[in-house]
Amino acid sequence: MQRAGYSNDGVTLVVGASGGPDSSALLYSLDRLKESHGLSLHVAHLNHNFRGQEAEDDAAFAADIAQELGIPFTVAKEDPHEYARLRGISSFEQGAREMRYAFLARVAREAGARAVTVGHTSDDLAETVLLHVLRGSGLHGLRGMEEVSRWPWPAGANGLRLFRPLLEITKAQTAEYCREIGRSYREDSGNYMWRFTRNKVRQDLMPKLA
Repeated sequence: MQRAGYSNDGVTLVVGASGGPDSSALLYSLDRLKESHGLSLHVAHLNHNFRGQEAEDDAAFAADIAQELGIPFTVAKEDPHEYARLRGISSFEQGAREMRYAFLARVAREAGARAVTVGHTSDDLAETVLLHVLRGSGLHGLRGMEEVSRWPWPAGANGLRLFRPLLEITKAQTAEYCREIGRSYREDSGNYMWRFTRNKVRQDLMPKLA
């Protein structure tokens, strides 16, 4: 927060929580730090409505954890296919991404938050850089994700900032942290669906480059 020019004291921070190990580790960590750092948290979970009961269970898990921790939360359901169709977006993944960030921006506005934090890890960073290279984005694409960045969608979003504090931590480490503190997390079967380009990179290309 301080690196982005914000004072911690009294700042409201929206935490994007999918229920997976990375965002769960982030939420549990921030909950432990909130009082000593003067943070107010607000949990946000978006059900993408394409994994049936599993997605409903993820949403219930996120809500249950927020309630247990005494943190206000917003849980919503939206259809990425419909979102993409109405906006002429041909890529399901791009439509889902824009829909997710638009949701987080809306929650931040309603919660009076100046920043949103998400649980992207070093694994996500490496995958993003490789995807950029494969798509021919040039040297700019090699930057990948930044720890503190301007809001990606809608662009700028009234000065809202996006924080990714776990970029130097692996997904395996986030799962291990959850286990060490006796906390559970959800596994997203969508991460194994080969219809998504990122999953192909994660499951096929990344192991070959390791």
